[in-house]
Amino acid sequence: MTRSKKVPEPARNVPGPAESVRPLELFFDLVFVFTITQIASVLAARPTAQDLARVMVLLALTWWMYAGYAWLTNSLDLERTRPRLLLLTGMAGFFVMSLAVPRSFEPGPWGLVFGIAYLVVVLVHTVGFLGTSGRAGITRVGPLNLTSALILVAAGAAPDRLRLWIMAAACLLQLLAPFITGVGGFTVGVGHFVERHGLAVIILLGESIVEVGTAATGQSDVLVVVVGSLLALALTAAMWWLYFDREERESERLLHRMPPERRARVAVYAFGYAYYVMILGIAVTAVGMQEAIDSFDGPMHGLPAGLLPLGAALFLFGLAYFRRSLAGTWPVARLLGAVAVAVGAPVARWGGGWQALAVTTAVLVGLVLAEQRP
Repeated sequence: MTRSKKVPEPARNVPGPAESVRPLELFFDLVFVFTITQIASVLAARPTAQDLARVMVLLALTWWMYAGYAWLTNSLDLERTRPRLLLLTGMAGFFVMSLAVPRSFEPGPWGLVFGIAYLVVVLVHTVGFLGTSGRAGITRVGPLNLTSALILVAAGAAPDRLRLWIMAAACLLQLLAPFITGVGGFTVGVGHFVERHGLAVIILLGESIVEVGTAATGQSDVLVVVVGSLLALALTAAMWWLYFDREERESERLLHRMPPERRARVAVYAFGYAYYVMILGIAVTAVGMQEAIDSFDGPMHGLPAGLLPLGAALFLFGLAYFRRSLAGTWPVARLLGAVAVAVGAPVARWGGGWQALAVTTAVLVGLVLAEQRP
């Protein structure tokens, strides 16, 4: 009687990169976009230089961890219960962050609430990576992320006059993390990665239209409501076109052509730093469009007059840096467009909101038309 051979149990394989965005990730993105909307509301409520600085710091911190979750879900098997619960827990942390954002710099507990919620987001992100192909990478980057989160908790407990400076220190540590630890050990599934970031942009553009539409419906003049809303829609459509007509498709092709060992570093520059400038540009543009509609017929003063051109210029520069990171060349037309938008900033002071909207829209639509030429 022959003894049967014992068949070894199959090894537990680490899941490979995702090929496309899953519904749970879209659900997660809605919470993220609400957080961005809450951050933009800080500037909309008080459009001052200090509040602009607060928005830049809050958005950098939020975008860093959202991008971290895009890398995480690139490696997670969301058909299983445990990864789903992890992602939902991270989503809860983002949601509490968004609730605390409008009052995070005021006296009271909300700064601490923001810091603790951010710490939860970072802990979930770190734990989620441990069973994936990015385990080696997170063991290097994770401690710096946790350090930044603990600094934010300390900022929330500090006097409100010092909070911005302490938050800026946490932000700076995160921005320098790829240079301190490197980005080796992470796998980039190109199709999913590009699609996930593109969906964040399109949802954010759609949310900016909602905010502008809400501001326009508060006006009593029919001309202001209709013309102002249509100009804002045309401007937002031009921003959509400038990215989705070419950049998304080209970025996927260029990432595919790169050696895997170089792909992660390029992804940090393109979808991390460059994307942050683009997202900041979209958020500031949305507030600038609201300000332009509120002052549609009269001259604008102070920082509100410069928000629309500043936001559009940031978006165009972010697009240019995005192309530079992936292709190695600067798109001169988009850099010139950013300069043209910035030069047109005094229009809001001399004329009114409608002229600022018209000039900014004309520059971006002109770029769209120019790029359609063979």
